Amino acid sequence: MTDSPFADLEVRRVYQESLTREILRSEFRRVTILLWLFGLLACVYCLFAFVPGFLGSEFRIGLRDQWPRVLSLFGAIILYESFVRGAIQRLIANRRAPGAPLRLVNGLVEASIPTLFLFMTASALGPRDALVAHSFLFYFLFILLSILQLDLRLCWFAGAVAAVEYFVFAAVALGLSGPEVPAGPITMLPFHFMRSLIVFMTGVIAGLIAREIRNQHEVSLRAAQQRDQAVRTFGQYVSPQIAEKLLRQPVELGGELRKVCVLFMDIRNFSQYAAGESPQAVMIYLNTLFGAVVEVVNEHQGVVNKFLGDGFMAVFGAPMKDDEPCRHGLDAAMEIIARVETLNATGKIPPTRIGIGLHMGEVMTGNIGSVERKEYTIIGDVVNVAARIEQATKDFQARLLISETVRAGLGAALLTCEDLGLVPLKGQTQPVRVFKVA
Repeated sequence: MTDSPFADLEVRRVYQESLTREILRSEFRRVTILLWLFGLLACVYCLFAFVPGFLGSEFRIGLRDQWPRVLSLFGAIILYESFVRGAIQRLIANRRAPGAPLRLVNGLVEASIPTLFLFMTASALGPRDALVAHSFLFYFLFILLSILQLDLRLCWFAGAVAAVEYFVFAAVALGLSGPEVPAGPITMLPFHFMRSLIVFMTGVIAGLIAREIRNQHEVSLRAAQQRDQAVRTFGQYVSPQIAEKLLRQPVELGGELRKVCVLFMDIRNFSQYAAGESPQAVMIYLNTLFGAVVEVVNEHQGVVNKFLGDGFMAVFGAPMKDDEPCRHGLDAAMEIIARVETLNATGKIPPTRIGIGLHMGEVMTGNIGSVERKEYTIIGDVVNVAARIEQATKDFQARLLISETVRAGLGAALLTCEDLGLVPLKGQTQPVRVFKVA
C-alpha cells in the first residue's frame, strides 16, 4: 500500500475537482480582464473619434468614419467574452470541466481577433499602413492572457494560430500593395515571417509559464490535501485544534506560557462496571459517552488533551487563545452534566454518574518528547490541582466543583454556588478554596 494520498480514488477525485476549479477561476479572471480591456478600448476610440482636441481633425474624421465597423467589432467581442464568462460561471457552479474541443474553438476565436483588427485597419488606412499599425500588438496581448488558462497546449495553439494568421495577412497585404510602395523591410515577406516566428515563440514561452504556474497549483493542492488528511487522521487521536497547532509549529521542541482553565471529568464506579462487562460492551459504552461529551467541549472552544481511561482532561485557552476560558469551561461542564442525564434518561448508556473539577492558572503548553515522537501537553501545577478537585467530588457528593480562581474568573457569570471553604487536596501543601456548583 502506497503512502501517497492519491492512492485512494476518492482523494484523486477531490484533487481533480479542486484543480479544475482553480483552473476555471483563473480562466474566469482572464475573460474578465478581456472584458474590461475591450470596454476601455471602446471608450478610448469614442473619445478620439468624437471629442475634438485629442487628435488632428483629419485623423479624427478618418476614425469617425469607421465607427460602425469598429464599434460593431468591439460590441461583438464584448458579447462573446460575456457569453464565455457566463459559461465559466456555470461550469464552476456545476463543478464541471470544459471539453477540450470547446477550449480549442475559443482559443481559435480569440487568437483571430487581432487578425480582424488588422484587416479593418487595412481597409481604413491601406495595406502598407496596416502592416506597421499597432493592431499587430494585440496578438501578444491574447497570447500572454492565455497563460491564465493554465494549459501549455492552448498557449502553443494560440501562438501557432496567431503566427499563421499574421503571416497570411502580411502576404495578402503585400500582394495588395502596388509597385509604387517604396522598398524596405516592411515590404519583404521574410521580415513578416520573422515577426510570425516571434509571435509563435511568444506562445511557446507563454505555454511554459502556464505549465509552471499549473505545477505550482498542483503542488499547493497536494500539500493542502496532505495537510487536511493529516489533520483528519491526527484529529482522531487528539483534538483537531491541537492537530492544527502541531502541524503549524516548528519541529523544535518548546512551549509558551498560557492562562488556561483545566477540566477533569471522571466516570464514577467505572472499574466495577467494567469488571462485569465484556471489553466490547465497555468500548461501546465509552464511545457513546465520550462521543457526546467531547462534542460539548469542542462546541465551547475547548480541546480534549488526554483520555484517561474512565475520564478525560480538557483545556480551555490552549492551544487556541480564549479570552473567557473560565466561562467556557463552566458552560461546557454544565452541558456535559446535562448530556449525561439525557443519555441516562434515554437508556443509551447504563446508569452513569460523573464528577468534574475545574481550576484556572498559568501553564506551559507545547511539545514534549523527541524529534521523532512528540506530544502536545499542558504542564503546570494547575493540572494537578484540577485533577485533585475532581477527585474531591466524591467526598462532597458533588458532580461539579470549581476552584476559587475559577470562581473569580467567572465574575457575575456564576449565579449560585456553595462555598466549601478551604479543602485539603492530596499532593498539595496548601488547602484550596473550593466551590460546589452541582
